[in-house]
Amino acid sequence: MKLYTKAEILKEIDSFLNKESVQKKIIEILGPTGSGKTGFALDLTQRFKKAEILSVDSRQVYREIDIASAKISTEKQQGIPHHGLNLIDPNQEMSVYEFQQYGFRIIDEILSRGNLPILCGGTMLWLDAISENYQFDASPRVKSDRKGPSRYEVLKIGIHWTREKLYERINARAKKQFDAGLIEETQKILSQYTLSRSAMTSFGYQEIQHFLKGEIFREEALDLNQKRNRNYAKRQLTWWRGRKDVLWVDGEIVNSERQ
Repeated sequence: MKLYTKAEILKEIDSFLNKESVQKKIIEILGPTGSGKTGFALDLTQRFKKAEILSVDSRQVYREIDIASAKISTEKQQGIPHHGLNLIDPNQEMSVYEFQQYGFRIIDEILSRGNLPILCGGTMLWLDAISENYQFDASPRVKSDRKGPSRYEVLKIGIHWTREKLYERINARAKKQFDAGLIEETQKILSQYTLSRSAMTSFGYQEIQHFLKGEIFREEALDLNQKRNRNYAKRQLTWWRGRKDVLWVDGEIVNSERQ
């Protein structure tokens, strides 16, 4: 796998945006959980001033679930338009088809303003549904393997870490979330909503529920939460393994340049 430096990736982006094409162009930032996608996408908006970010994250669509989904705060958005956040309540579901149609609409609106859409996220199927224009049958909640004509020309950039470094980042982020009030946020959410299946399984609420019931210690809940996120990262990396349409940037370099 070739790993690009940030300078090399910026050259690739410039070349991509400047070349002639009959299709409208979008940039896609992907990578496993905890890899630094959000920060890198924000970095790009400083270079490409007329850019807007579309979060493609099946967890960040939920309102009120902020710490658990690692949702970017309004303050950290730095005034850059962000889409795809806070779309549904925790007792609701959003299918890949529903998000795809939402994504198409938002991208077209961004393009109509003369701005650059930057897709940023790690929900693999949702990303591919947009960039590959998956075609869905009458039951849109069912996964589709059929692709339609491309709606956009897409430059896909992935953030790569060694497995060891990625797991260190995932573990550290989980601990930070616990320290920032994840347990309290969970208590509040569970007291207000009967969670949808997707919400219940996505955020590690099971281990926190066990802690709240006195069945496990806090550190055990944290360990389970870290393990769940590491397992999710494994599935993400398996999904993208061998993809020829992704340019991989060295996450360690990108992160150090941001400091």
